[in-house]
Amino acid sequence: MHFSKAFIGIDGWQADTGFTGRDMMRSDVVNAVLEKGSEAIVLTDSSKFGAIVLTDSSKFSKFGCVHPYPLGPLSRFHRVITDSKISASDQMQLEHAGLLVNVIGSSV
Repeated sequence: MHFSKAFIGIDGWQADTGFTGRDMMRSDVVNAVLEKGSEAIVLTDSSKFGAIVLTDSSKFSKFGCVHPYPLGPLSRFHRVITDSKISASDQMQLEHAGLLVNVIGSSV
């Protein structure tokens, strides 16, 4: 299978863990796609940023959902497209890691 761009959904993100998913099989597919070297573009809403990663999915934090499966190294991703509610801190951390961040919409 050959493609030049991969649009990837995530279930969580933190600066120290990177992008994560809640499903092992989907995470395996994402990691296989990242191995192809195509442009990896994350499409997600801002609620996924700051999501805490725990192995017990029955626990939730005030920051969002919990997801134990890592999605590749952050260096394999190129761009993040998200909404305007992403925190300035999260956006800055993503950009500092070398990702282009496209913020869509405006705060109301």
